[in-house]
Order: sequence, then structure tokens, then C-alpha cells
Amino acid sequence: MTFFTPSVFSVFRGFSVVLLAVVLGVAQAASALHPDVERIIQQQVEPSGVVIEVESLSPKAMSENVTFIQAQVDALKAQYPNLDVVIVSHGRELVELAKPEVSPQLGSASSPSAPAFLSAFENMSTNQGVTVHVCAVVAGWEGKTDQDFVSFVDVSASGEAQINDYRALGYEVVIIERLSDEDRKSLQPVAD
Repeated sequence: MTFFTPSVFSVFRGFSVVLLAVVLGVAQAASALHPDVERIIQQQVEPSGVVIEVESLSPKAMSENVTFIQAQVDALKAQYPNLDVVIVSHGRELVELAKPEVSPQLGSASSPSAPAFLSAFENMSTNQGVTVHVCAVVAGWEGKTDQDFVSFVDVSASGEAQINDYRALGYEVVIIERLSDEDRKSLQPVAD
């Protein structure tokens, strides 16, 4: 009876292929850019500016996308250091850009991840010159006023109007997440 015994070489070759696939996958995930950001960088002509748009029904969309958004900002700023990059949040996710709530019992932020998450956006604002806008209309629907947001956030009268103003100035818009017209209706409070 003869049993197939793989040679050391074939085992090593199989392992190498798997290892290479893993390394390439990690490298690709680490350098993942939005297709529009890739296009802007490859065109090698600096646009007037770039708007990064986030509009979601998820109140966690900003924290879920912070690393991806940071990668887009980093890539754009690496190619065009003086490029004006703005972020416009005009869905339920904008609540994450509000000041962290302080627990009276603990005397600290009730969500330990809130300061780290907000510091990433504050860093983009302070160190990379990124303007962060939120929509006052949606903020109101979520029970927030302009005083509820952290100091580096600009509260615009309307997120959609803010984006249109930037478009009129020649800015490119990179959509991270955008609601359909039907989904957008569910942002509005239901009348009693």
C-alpha cells in the first residue's frame, strides 16, 4: 500500500502561497481608498477642494468610519498638502460629534471610547486643517443644539445646502455613506 506523503517542498510552497495571500490582503486593507479619492489622486490636478460626506441612519457611522475617513484625508493631503478637505455629517451619525455626556456619579465621560474617537476628528481639524460640519436641522431632530457639539465642529444650517455650496465652488464630493430619498424621510421625527 502506498500513501501519498507530500514533500517538504510542496508543503512549503502551499504555505508560501497562503502567506502571500494574507500579506497582500492586509496590505490592500490597510491602503484601501475610496474609488473617488483614488481618482482624484491619479488625475494629478488639485481640485478646488474635497467634501467627505456621511449621511446615515446609524448613530455609530462616524466612529465606524473614522479610520477609513482618516485614510482618505491622509491620502489626499499627501498628494495635495494645501487641499481644502471638509467633512459634512448630516444624518443620525452627527450625534457622535456632540460633547461627551458626563456622568454625575463618575464625573467623567460616560462612554470611554468617545474621547479617543473625537480626538481623531479633532486631530484632522487641528493638525490637517479639515473643517467638520454637521447639519443643524438633523441635529435639532436628534435633540441637539449648536452648543451641544465639540468646539471644532461647525454647525451649518443645512448639511445638504453646505455640500451644494462647496459643489458650486468646484469641490469634489466623496460619499462615504448617503441615504436614499426614502431613507432620508425616516430621519424626520414622526408627528404625534
